[in-house]
Amino acid sequence: MNLFTATKTSPSKLIKTIRLILLIAAVISIHTNAQTNKGTIKGKVVDAASGEPIIGANVFLTGTSLGAASDIEGNYTIENVPAGNYEMVVSYISYAKTRIPNVVVKAGEFVVRNVALKAEAIAVDEVVVTSKADESYEAALLNKQKNSISISDGISAEQIKRSPDATSSDALKRVTGISVVDNKFIFVRGTSERYSNALLNNSPLSSAEPDKKSFAFDLIPSNLLANTVIDKSYTPDKPGDFAGGLVNLNTIDFPDKLKFNLTINGSFSNNTSLEDFKSYNGGKLDFLGIDDGSRSLPSSIPSDLSKGNYSSEEILQFAKTLPNNWSTRTKKAPLNGGFMISLGDGVTLLGPRFGFVAALSYKNNFNKTNLERNEFESSGETRFSYRGSQYKYSTLWGGLLNLSYKLGGKHKLSFKNTYSHTSDDEVSELKGAQYTDSGTEQIQSAFRFTSREVYSGQFSGEHYFGSLLQAEWRLYNSISKRDEPDYRRVIYSRDLGSDNQFAALLGPQVNLKNGGRFYSNLDETTTGFAADFKIPLKAVNLKLGGLYEDKNREFSSRLIGTIINAPGNGYTDFKLLYLPLDRIFNPENYRRNGFSIQEYLNGTNNYNAGQKISAFYFMFEYGFVFLGRELKLVGGARLENSRQTVNSRDLSDREDIFIELANNDLLPSLNLIYKLNENANLRLSANQTVNRPELRELAPFAYFDFYTQTSIRGNSELKRAIIKNYDLRYESYFGIGEMISASLFYKDMKDAIEQVVVTGSALGSERTFRNSDKAEVYGLELEGRLGLGRISGGLSNFFVNGNYTLVKSSVTVNGTETTIARNGRPLQGQSPYTINFGLSYNSDDYGLTASLLYNRIGERIIEVATAYQEDIVEEPRDVIDFVINKSLTENLSLKFSAKDILGKDQIFRQGDKRARLNSRESAVSISISYKL
Repeated sequence: MNLFTATKTSPSKLIKTIRLILLIAAVISIHTNAQTNKGTIKGKVVDAASGEPIIGANVFLTGTSLGAASDIEGNYTIENVPAGNYEMVVSYISYAKTRIPNVVVKAGEFVVRNVALKAEAIAVDEVVVTSKADESYEAALLNKQKNSISISDGISAEQIKRSPDATSSDALKRVTGISVVDNKFIFVRGTSERYSNALLNNSPLSSAEPDKKSFAFDLIPSNLLANTVIDKSYTPDKPGDFAGGLVNLNTIDFPDKLKFNLTINGSFSNNTSLEDFKSYNGGKLDFLGIDDGSRSLPSSIPSDLSKGNYSSEEILQFAKTLPNNWSTRTKKAPLNGGFMISLGDGVTLLGPRFGFVAALSYKNNFNKTNLERNEFESSGETRFSYRGSQYKYSTLWGGLLNLSYKLGGKHKLSFKNTYSHTSDDEVSELKGAQYTDSGTEQIQSAFRFTSREVYSGQFSGEHYFGSLLQAEWRLYNSISKRDEPDYRRVIYSRDLGSDNQFAALLGPQVNLKNGGRFYSNLDETTTGFAADFKIPLKAVNLKLGGLYEDKNREFSSRLIGTIINAPGNGYTDFKLLYLPLDRIFNPENYRRNGFSIQEYLNGTNNYNAGQKISAFYFMFEYGFVFLGRELKLVGGARLENSRQTVNSRDLSDREDIFIELANNDLLPSLNLIYKLNENANLRLSANQTVNRPELRELAPFAYFDFYTQTSIRGNSELKRAIIKNYDLRYESYFGIGEMISASLFYKDMKDAIEQVVVTGSALGSERTFRNSDKAEVYGLELEGRLGLGRISGGLSNFFVNGNYTLVKSSVTVNGTETTIARNGRPLQGQSPYTINFGLSYNSDDYGLTASLLYNRIGERIIEVATAYQEDIVEEPRDVIDFVINKSLTENLSLKFSAKDILGKDQIFRQGDKRARLNSRESAVSISISYKL
């Protein structure tokens, strides 16, 4: 259901709310501008070498009594400055005094002057700043990257604005060395999603995926992000459970002054929008991606259906309460739509000590995907082959509320909250043949609704105790939920080559994919506390801290299916099997000599799991002169104690299963940063990290995935992997927003965890998780951002950026009774190369920006074969996007984007045969933004 046609009242309420917010914002703005004829000077004071904020710097205007001191964030504000031209002086002990002439203040306006102070040991004279400090956020992110103590890459809100990217996963594929799988999982430097970790505002995020050790990055709307930084080398103050990258999503912060923004967008998808689209009768809140209970298991069905001593007649009465929602309906897919609204303030409403930002974002999407599914025996013969379509309605909405309060200039408290909700409502139809046994022609149908939500809350403090100590602490809580109510599957079949009528493939026992109804629910909560202490000394800076984190997961599921020839119910009238899909499961067909229901008895269907991590770290930062240049040594170690547990039951649900994996890991780290000049660094890093099994991967639970036609099972014998990481990087930041870098990396992985395919299961192909004996990953990264004005003055408004990653890996797997030994194959998910390129145009005179973007990844193994079959490999595809932004007025702007212009299909092959195909389509969108 489209947001704008969901109900008769929703649009009017939305319009009234927007009008009210606009009126309030306008009144506040008018009042603020009218209350004074003076201006304000504000900015940030940082260390030129490290980029760290300087606390307590003196900022004053020459010839006046006006001035201020920088606070705990390095920010300063000089208010009530009469209009005029001033010289500003910034000073701090052990730093060279800096003078900034020609600071022009206008009545009712803000003037921003950011200052980088140089240490007196480096600068012996006063520094005079003659031009305005750069305010480009992309340049600020690059400056942070240049001064970081670890190797990192990132993407800013400014870059995201120049792309059609709607989610954080869309944006992350633009970053060097990163590729995206299933539009939500990231692979960093050739390692799969399980080798990366996710933080939101420096706090861990809970996972909403039942079978992945990864955060699904499609959960976070990109317009709620200020920037995303990916640490590729480890330092002891970061979690040690990563080998590819540590992704830190940072949400938008409150602005310097009162700001209001409203964006409304609509998009047209080729082959879907305004075309026939299949769905079914759902709930009233489907436009929000929330099930209103329409898909819930009826309360009349007891929790002990599989164990209770119920008569056949009682079971038939239970069955009659199941909703007959198996029929489809066809309608025209409307245009996709969405909006974002935000309000923030730093000084206007409640004074300079308090800041806040609030935002709400929503988008929906109708998408039709053509599917092809094939699987082959080790002999090369076809096991099954299907063609069909999937109709998916998706929603993504979320919001944030961040509050901050400063206690004097040396203490700050923050309360940050982010919530996101996404859903997929699918109708899938496949037609084809199953060639095993005597062979059958089949029609498969599936109805699936999945909703995921994540909340992240953080209460934190920053404290500055003079030059002796800086302390930071944070108390965080992350909650994720995944609800999959009433996943329904059924197969109609007939003998291969016959003209007989299709009959429903039902049996005397409940089956995962034949007339089954699957209900599952996942709840995961992560709570923790962390503290960091910085002790600046003359020769060395010390940092130490600790963390305690407690993660708990509850997973429950039930499979209830329609069966024939139920005990005590007589032989089924087989004429019922030939009824069409919209009538076969009518309540009246659950009767004596008709259908009955049964619950699949399996104790592993439910499990509770937990993970407790306690950590302590110590690190130092020591800088000295070597061969006439500054050399910074950053070293230390982190001690992590982890305990993972899984509680479940055996297959017969008679005995308890308890799985425990406990480890103590000492994780050393060494980073060297050699400053070749003011703009260039040479970095060397060596460290050791770990990769623990995800709780689901340890749980002995089997689950059928209709999309891939395979089942997934955990492995209680998994061990944690140990990874040794080595990096060498050259980087040069030679202009505002310009840089080049080249990196070499090597990873030595012991007991690497991979997802593999096991054949011969009663359910067909089965995916599980195993430790490889040894794996190596090594490669090269190149990145560049350049203004073409360096080539010709006529190209001064054009910029190019690009990155290229070359990766190789080698995995060694010893053979077992059921698997063959393999040496030298690539790591699962590793692409041999990743390419990103962008050409952009930016004109302040015309208020116009435009970008042409290109992305391509090399072929990669999606599923590893363990026997004599071939691996399943995803083929490369070229993705081209185009975006143009135009400012219509000071407050109004327009954005047009064309996404995936080529619309090439996503193809998977097994050997020289095509195993899967998912069609892809291009989309164009237009959005209009109003800001105040």
